[in-house]
Amino acid sequence: MTKNKPTFPNKSKIYWLLQVIGWSSIIFIETINYTFFITGEFKWEFLRQFLLYASVGLIVSHFYKTLFIKQEVFEKTLSKIWIRAFFDVMIITTIMVVFLYLPYVIYDLSTLMKSEFWITFFGQIMNLGRYAIVWIIIYYLYHLLKQNSEITEQKLLIENVAKSAELELLKNQLNPHFLFNALNSIKALVLIDQEKARDAIIKLSELLRFTLNYEKAPLIALNEEINEVIKYLELEQIRFGKRLDVHISLEEETLDLKVPPAMVLTLAENAIKHGITQLPEGGGIWIHSKVRGNLLTLEIINSGQLKSTFNLGIGLQNLQVRLQSLFSGKASFYLDALPDAKVVARISYPIE
Repeated sequence: MTKNKPTFPNKSKIYWLLQVIGWSSIIFIETINYTFFITGEFKWEFLRQFLLYASVGLIVSHFYKTLFIKQEVFEKTLSKIWIRAFFDVMIITTIMVVFLYLPYVIYDLSTLMKSEFWITFFGQIMNLGRYAIVWIIIYYLYHLLKQNSEITEQKLLIENVAKSAELELLKNQLNPHFLFNALNSIKALVLIDQEKARDAIIKLSELLRFTLNYEKAPLIALNEEINEVIKYLELEQIRFGKRLDVHISLEEETLDLKVPPAMVLTLAENAIKHGITQLPEGGGIWIHSKVRGNLLTLEIINSGQLKSTFNLGIGLQNLQVRLQSLFSGKASFYLDALPDAKVVARISYPIE
């Protein structure tokens, strides 16, 4: 025996249900008001008149909402939103009253010259404005709460991505294998050259400190990032020796430009892991930076082949997410094989 899942009405049905119930309140409230407090008796013409008010209110509010109240309205400051809401109430109410009085004006244009007409006209705006303002408040509050919920959800998603990127960096960029190899290399240096061993220990500790603290700033200067990359590559050179050549060429105007911390470090580690370690005779890493127009481009090229079965690991996937979050979808990440047995990773994004 299978249970049927409960079905819920969609947003469109809920909207129209609330529209009908809300504007029907004019019929209920005004009929009671006129029957018991104004005329003291029930008249069908009152009911028909209030039914007309409700119908006009439903139609005008719906089309006004569809044509003029766009999502951009709720992206402004709160004060501007509620000022807009006040004007919406006045416009909706005025349009309603114009439609209600239009037949009388068409029938007799001379009514426009009578002060009684304008008194009742503006009085009706104040009367129906009570219902329009309730409609606007409910509609605006719904969208403000919805937008706040979406912002909170997006904030949590970004925080989760940042934490994932942090953990992945610690796991991939300075993974136990790297630490094991670096410490083994330093241990060998202690017996051969104590001064170089001391220098390597300092580089390793500074690199560890950088990776543990990089999330404190969303962007850092490129020269700060490159300093850490150099420490990482120098430690790897202890292990690879002459099998690893490093070439860094940076345009001077790019040194103070901002980059996401550990971004180049991520790509350098990826180049070592998937490129140099796969080559018995070793290879090289080339790091370039340049500015063209308002676009900063960083390239990390390494010797090796890009296998057809290669898939972006979590580290590179997180790097892409960070770029899109920081630069609002204007950044690009490109990874491809070059014809001379090299692989290039290229990142471009606009300079803020």
